[in-house]
Amino acid sequence: MAADKATLSLAELLAQGGFTMIPIYACSLVALALFLHKVFGLRRQRHREMGWFEPVLERVREGDYEAASGECARAPHPGARVVRAMMDVLRDRPDRAESEARRVGSFELQQAERGLGVLSFIAQAAPLLGLLGTVFGMVDLFIGLQGAGGANVAVSALSGGIWKALLTTAAGLSVAVPTLAGHSYLASRADKLKLQLTDVIGQVMTAAPALPTPADATSTSSES
Repeated sequence: MAADKATLSLAELLAQGGFTMIPIYACSLVALALFLHKVFGLRRQRHREMGWFEPVLERVREGDYEAASGECARAPHPGARVVRAMMDVLRDRPDRAESEARRVGSFELQQAERGLGVLSFIAQAAPLLGLLGTVFGMVDLFIGLQGAGGANVAVSALSGGIWKALLTTAAGLSVAVPTLAGHSYLASRADKLKLQLTDVIGQVMTAAPALPTPADATSTSSES
């Protein structure tokens, strides 16, 4: 008996966990697919590469908003889309440039944080599903022991029932721990992006040449 247990494959071992393993499997697949999707998205957007920003900032200092917008169009970074939105309104409505930047920046942050709620839910639900499976397993075990009679209970049968019941708890924790780690990693990247966008908006607003206000224009007309 011991030799048979020692030669159980991983698939055979997990199959002993019962029907509650099915939602745990589903949680693991969803968490893995979502994490990989988010990581590849971060790689495509190159969040850590800010080399595109200095040329854009130079064009903004020169007042060449069209060129700055063109530079932003070639950069995959979310900050480039924020700056491009600013360029579209900075020339005609400089007073609205910062609010437009914050609107677009908020949208970009929502995109970066999308899916984190699902990962958080899986990290909390997987251990509970494992615990539920363990409870069902222990209930089933004691029902069997009651039917067999206390005097006829073998230690091997008791221990075998317990380790089978505990499999779901182990499986749930095995899903929850890496999912929580992935959630923490992606949340930290979203926080860094928020800081980047705030810095980008502040630098662009500082670098942009001051445009004359309507009051200035009226004063200039009067003097002439």
